[in-house]
Amino acid sequence: MLLGGLVMLLHGVGLQGLSSAWPGLKTAATPVRVQLQMAAQVPTLTPRVAEPPPARRASKPRPAASSAPSTTAVLDTPATPEASKEAAPAVPVEAAQPDVVAGAQANSVQAEDNTAATTNNAATAPLPEAPVNDNQTAPPLPPVSSSDTTAAQTTASSSNAWLSQAVFLWPAPSKLWFEVVGQSKGIRYSADGDIVWHHDGSNYQMRQEVRHMLLGSRSQTSVGALSLQGLQPLRFGDKYKQEVAAHFERDKQRISFSSNAPSQALQDGAQDRLSVLAQLASLMAGSPHLRQAGQALRLQVAAPRSADVWSFVVEKQESLKLPIGSLPTLKLSRMPLLTHDQTVEIWLSPSHGYLPAKVRIAQSNGDVLEQLLRKVETP
Repeated sequence: MLLGGLVMLLHGVGLQGLSSAWPGLKTAATPVRVQLQMAAQVPTLTPRVAEPPPARRASKPRPAASSAPSTTAVLDTPATPEASKEAAPAVPVEAAQPDVVAGAQANSVQAEDNTAATTNNAATAPLPEAPVNDNQTAPPLPPVSSSDTTAAQTTASSSNAWLSQAVFLWPAPSKLWFEVVGQSKGIRYSADGDIVWHHDGSNYQMRQEVRHMLLGSRSQTSVGALSLQGLQPLRFGDKYKQEVAAHFERDKQRISFSSNAPSQALQDGAQDRLSVLAQLASLMAGSPHLRQAGQALRLQVAAPRSADVWSFVVEKQESLKLPIGSLPTLKLSRMPLLTHDQTVEIWLSPSHGYLPAKVRIAQSNGDVLEQLLRKVETP
């Protein structure tokens, strides 16, 4: 007994020494992999060894049917179309090919992410825009800024109802000279300006220019036809070194822009930022019933790169002291529809066919511009 115990003790010490001398024996990965592969192959061999006769197969359901729902639930997902061809009917895909399923799901998720990214990039890709230098510092013109007001257009479904009551009386051709004063970024400035209005009873031309000794000049032009709905502009141009323009394509019922900005739907009675002055003058001259305080007038107004809805309100009659002298006027104001819209105040002179005697424009950033009438001539 004592001799046998000593032999067993020496044998155990010898085995422990072998294990510490051969580190490779600590790794049990190879035997485990062999056992897993054999386990995955057993179900494929079992039906061949114990396959029931054909008569029994027809009368008794196959044992593999109980595992079919879980296998089908995995194969029906878009992530594992190939796994359905390789997995055995009685073995769940998760047990037979975990690496294949996980890889296929990862590839599918990555493909969906790539597809979503491609779709988003295509939807948000900016439209190309031609280089234009008209945003450089220049003498401002009323109105000169442009804002994106798609939301304001949506609210203007009934903006042109007043057109059915409107009668237009065109002012006589005139040239109006203005003193231009303003403030930009806290700096006050002054300039000279003029507006030339001309028509022949069928078509009109209108031009406005502001000149500054250091900054140079900036001009706007509007040409078009006269109609029962007032002025119908065909082209509006805004020029400082380079010109950008808006085109009223009435046959296509749209306004397009030379700057490659997206075209916009053309509304009845639409004007541009220069012709709107003559449109309001003709309207007030020919429609006394629309001069009542509180009368609202909405109309689409185009800038060089966009078109939005302006909402005017007739305010009051007011006497002004101007460089030309004291004049009775009728004041109209543009009410901002969006946060960054300009506030525009216009004082129309009945003595001059309701053409503007004063225009005041205030930007949301505090910049202000005023035009004060000092002389009227016949061009």
